[in-house]
Amino acid sequence: MKLLLNHSNNAVLRANMSVNSSHLIVVCSNFPYGYGEPFLEVELEYLVQRFDKVTICQTEKSQTQKVFEIPDGIELVSFEVKVSWLQKLFAMWRLLFDAEMRDEISVINSQYHSLLTMGKIKTMVSSKLRAQKIKEAVESLIKSESKDDTYVYSYWTDDSALALAYLKKERSDLTVFSRLHGWDLYFERSSYHYLPFRKTIFNGLDAVFTISENGKNYLLSHFDTIISKGRVLQSRLGIRTVNQVEKYSRTFRRFKVVSCSNIIPIKRVGLIVEALSHIQELEIDWVHFGSGAEDAEIKSLAAKLLGPKQNVEFHFPGRVPNWEVLNYYSEHMVDLFISLSKYDGIPVSIMEAMSFGIPAIATDVGGVSEIVINGKTGFLLDQEIEPEHVAEVIENVASMEASTYDAMRKEARNIWGTFYSADINYPDFCDKILSLKQA
Repeated sequence: MKLLLNHSNNAVLRANMSVNSSHLIVVCSNFPYGYGEPFLEVELEYLVQRFDKVTICQTEKSQTQKVFEIPDGIELVSFEVKVSWLQKLFAMWRLLFDAEMRDEISVINSQYHSLLTMGKIKTMVSSKLRAQKIKEAVESLIKSESKDDTYVYSYWTDDSALALAYLKKERSDLTVFSRLHGWDLYFERSSYHYLPFRKTIFNGLDAVFTISENGKNYLLSHFDTIISKGRVLQSRLGIRTVNQVEKYSRTFRRFKVVSCSNIIPIKRVGLIVEALSHIQELEIDWVHFGSGAEDAEIKSLAAKLLGPKQNVEFHFPGRVPNWEVLNYYSEHMVDLFISLSKYDGIPVSIMEAMSFGIPAIATDVGGVSEIVINGKTGFLLDQEIEPEHVAEVIENVASMEASTYDAMRKEARNIWGTFYSADINYPDFCDKILSLKQA
């Protein structure tokens, strides 16, 4: 059964805050059919309160099974924007003489102080071709729209955001903007330490919204020579109010640790396995929610390193909807959340855990330090931490004085309520969107 969530005053919000004849178009990857954009489900419930019409435009519908629910009245449109290798090949030489491509090459050399490689050229070509297709698709969707109240929102700052920058050049009446998360912001997370057409995107959109203070600072420090600072805003993601577990107790049970992420190299789930293998006496029950390319490898490693240990139990429920994770927190007493990602933005998985007062230990990457406050809501770990030290931190948390640990749980819950509540963050995001029209 789904967890009951708080949707207080929705009718009042819609009556009081709606904008006349407004239409919001959300360009995403494959929501609601894929697992890659789970947090859009919550955000949409607030967006529909503020816009008379909302349309979701998918650019990559790769799954046929619907994963998430969408509010009534939202229109769902799919675009075909795949670019074949033949199209890329035919376009490559033509685009090399394109003025925007030449400018981007100049940015790479003079602003990024980076070498131009064939990988970067291929990335540029592919990005531009996809952006042109997305631009044409969105343009056909809005050609009959009123010129006053159409907003176009790219959930990622990728080729779709580039498409909106192109569209803005032809339709200055439109309000266009995007979010910046993690992989679409930090160069070091990309294959070639490069993300294409940042200059075009950052100066072509009405605004870009980072989900963390760290992300905003990164943007302004790394792209200060090519970006208008007034276009950079911050808007955190959020988790809704949820039913809380009964009063916390550690009596007569194992120390329960939860992690939640894709099982892919960047998330380093194997490092969690190695860390737990170093714990000799503390009785632990570890649950990992998620799946991915390293599924078989990680499960095999867990069986090898943890299987023989009497003091460690482990479970892999697989990839499940977010409401099931929240249900788990509601029905079980969880002592600690753990995230050992090599790179990250601000993990919503940590927000979810802290909404139940669960402290976290996590690598100090991206904007993680904005939610894991060292010694208050959990503990920060070095990016290149050794598994033995992770084990030591887990044991230290388990052996904390009850009053100290209870205070940490309270702080975790408080930081969620102050900075990561959906009831605060998404209405504020809507206000910022609507203010772009008056800017």
